[in-house]
Amino acid sequence: MTYDQDKNLILVVDDTPTNLSVISQALHNAGFTVAVETDGESAIEQVNYNQADLILLDVMMPVIDGFETCKRLKATGQTHLN
Repeated sequence: MTYDQDKNLILVVDDTPTNLSVISQALHNAGFTVAVETDGESAIEQVNYNQADLILLDVMMPVIDGFETCKRLKATGQTHLN
């Protein structure tokens, strides 16, 4: 899915559905465009299609934790992470 690039896109990555729901609804209500993913691998794939202005990343996730996801996101060159 592609998003309106005129709006600020925030990618929220969390394996807990309640967290995703609360955070994404609050951000949406504040006027942001929100994309959600439930794991690190999906987040990495998502940034190949949509440049997020901000990524909110859970640290404790199964398979790939947040630290490894961040490392891989930086390695793709698709993000402007420091």
